[in-house]
Amino acid sequence: MDSFHTPKPHAVCVPFPAQGHINPFMQLAKLLRCMGFHITFVNTEFNHNRLVKSLGPEFVKGIPDFRFETIPDEILVNIPNIMRAFLNFE
Repeated sequence: MDSFHTPKPHAVCVPFPAQGHINPFMQLAKLLRCMGFHITFVNTEFNHNRLVKSLGPEFVKGIPDFRFETIPDEILVNIPNIMRAFLNFE
């Protein structure tokens, strides 16, 4: 009999990049991982570097089913334009 392998659900966590949002979202991501999710935690380069500096480089390495990715800080500059385009969408 062939065994059926069900892939883990995958959550992509992208916290709002402001003080007070990242750590609680990180806790949520950890809880989801404990519930069997594969996690990709996306942060801006600036905030990712702050995490590494405060928690050490090993914090972001070697956690099974938990991956860190970064997006450029410059993307935040375009958020007002993106929101304006979204709100004016007809």
